[in-house]
Amino acid sequence: MEYCKYHPLTAATYHCEHCQISLCDHCIDDDPEYPEPRCFVCGGEVDSLGSADIAPFWRRLDSAFQYPMNKQTILLIMIASVLTSIGAFIGGITGFCISLAITAITTKYSFLCLQGTTMGVLRAPDMNEAFSGGFKIIWHIIVILIVISLMISGVERVFGGLVAVLFLIFWIVCLPAVFINYARFEDIGPAINPIEIGRLVVTLGSAYLLLLLFITIMMASVGTLHEILDEQFYFFSAVLQSIVSYYYLIVIFHLMGYLIFQKQKALGFSSRLESSTPSDQRSEKNRVLSKVDILTKEGDFEGALATFKQGTKVVINDYDFYSRFFDFLCGIKRIKEIDNLLVDYLAILKNYGRENLLTTVYQRILLLDKQYVPASPEVRYQLALGCFDSGKSLFVVKLLNGLHRDFPDYKELIPAYELMAKALDDLPNKKHQAEKFRGLVQQLKEASTQD
Repeated sequence: MEYCKYHPLTAATYHCEHCQISLCDHCIDDDPEYPEPRCFVCGGEVDSLGSADIAPFWRRLDSAFQYPMNKQTILLIMIASVLTSIGAFIGGITGFCISLAITAITTKYSFLCLQGTTMGVLRAPDMNEAFSGGFKIIWHIIVILIVISLMISGVERVFGGLVAVLFLIFWIVCLPAVFINYARFEDIGPAINPIEIGRLVVTLGSAYLLLLLFITIMMASVGTLHEILDEQFYFFSAVLQSIVSYYYLIVIFHLMGYLIFQKQKALGFSSRLESSTPSDQRSEKNRVLSKVDILTKEGDFEGALATFKQGTKVVINDYDFYSRFFDFLCGIKRIKEIDNLLVDYLAILKNYGRENLLTTVYQRILLLDKQYVPASPEVRYQLALGCFDSGKSLFVVKLLNGLHRDFPDYKELIPAYELMAKALDDLPNKKHQAEKFRGLVQQLKEASTQD
């Protein structure tokens, strides 16, 4: 099994031929604008490796027996069982026509189960899909059985009875493989080609023998049920046996489909579990963060920065995204980019009620640049408010000092310097300076009144 380059404990589901790396679902670009998933590093299309870590079918037998347990499938089984029993009870042409129609419907439905499971769909198909094309399948199966009988007869004439018996045993053992090939190719040819059938059985290996064992057990249980039920309750007995038979039929075809799904790589195709396909599209935010994660691990910090910037255009007002962006910028020590981000980031912290983090944000920047002062007066004032609430009065003074000289037209100068005076009150030997700022506040108020 191949593993993802960036998540070494996760099975890979894609491979990038250009970069020669294997990737998991998390590490590919599944943007719906692209026809196929792409590599975050080179931008080229990636090849699917199929589903990751497919459990052998015998480990999920409990799920297989629950497969028909939905309203539509149960309803189909019940209706088919009752009508089949009525057809057998009536007999004649009418009974035969009823039985033929029900057989066509249930056979079509069973093949739909096989084909759907082969493609990774682990839920039973819609009942309405079984009401078309069933007679064609019945006709093809009859042709297949006739051709097989003719081949056995021909072997007997040419090679004698013993070889014919062995050939008959071969076809009995390979009958599930016949149905599998017919469902895969929807053609009679591969279904009756002994070479194709033998190749399929060999490819499936011991799993196919185990499948035969389960089929035998199911068939035997139906026979046992027939022996147990009292013949005087003929109709009830017939309905119950039909219910069990149809239920087992659907389970068997589901197991055959899962066996093909399990061996997809050896059979030369790739399919995905419905629950794990990229059709469960990630949000734009998760896609951007995945790309950033990979580019960062590749050491492409400029590419990761550009991806983050592009992400801010589509990921709006998201606390987690902007926190990740801030952490990234701190990690690569881009003070200018941090300063540009702070206007939006502080607004998001306020929207999310996380003003208690303002002091932490400022302290983290100071670790990168002790002389840092935000370029925006709004950011300076917002950080100062957060620092004051956290009891960091010295930070308040550092942030607001000289604000009126740098931004004389800032509308919040008065409340900002009122906050400055309060912060100076909390510092030792700063009472005199606090009074100066209160005087400055008074001058600003008078000037605003004159205007």
